[in-house]
Amino acid sequence: MLKKIISGNDDRVSRLHDEKGNRINFDRFCRNAPLAVCTGIGRILFDLRPQLPWISYDAIRFFKGWLSPDKTVLEFGSGMSTIWYARRAKHVYSVEDYAPWQHKVTKMLASAGASNVKLEFRTGQEYSQFMRDGGVSMDMVMVDGSNRATCAETAIALIKNDGVIYLDNSDKHSSPTGGDTRDAENILLDFAKERGAIISYFTDFCPCEFFVQQGMLIQLED
Repeated sequence: MLKKIISGNDDRVSRLHDEKGNRINFDRFCRNAPLAVCTGIGRILFDLRPQLPWISYDAIRFFKGWLSPDKTVLEFGSGMSTIWYARRAKHVYSVEDYAPWQHKVTKMLASAGASNVKLEFRTGQEYSQFMRDGGVSMDMVMVDGSNRATCAETAIALIKNDGVIYLDNSDKHSSPTGGDTRDAENILLDFAKERGAIISYFTDFCPCEFFVQQGMLIQLED
């Protein structure tokens, strides 16, 4: 029981470490842990879900400053983030492979008046290659759903020369056997190094979670 309280699960040293073993730094802990705890309690006790991307708080701050009304966003995996992006970008293209959740998010978007969002239900290859043949280049791609390695390849194909790509949960599948997220990270790292892009990692709390996780940000420079 004590181990469960400290670690949260068997994949991390403690709730303050991501699954790669990286520990959140002190400044980031002080800045973001209280936010995560408050939103986590709100979700458990009152089913309150903040209309934020469920990614690193510091990454949220980055995107809040980076997004603008002329930007176009592609999102693999919809949710509260979809509304948040819609309020800050010109167009949002979002794809979901779980039909009940897609229906729920569609209703939330309608209630929020988010008319600049194209949210569709797709599975398999149609999911991971969503918008690939749509003739639209993306300023930002968020890889946060299923089939992340193939989604990463789609992100590379669609991203603009000065765009950004974010891989959420980039600490997943960190065992020696690897997995889909490791493959996605390696694909994006190879691309970033080839393009001379800026690579940033966020070991951080996110909304509604009582443990830290990692995200990876790639910033291209035209």
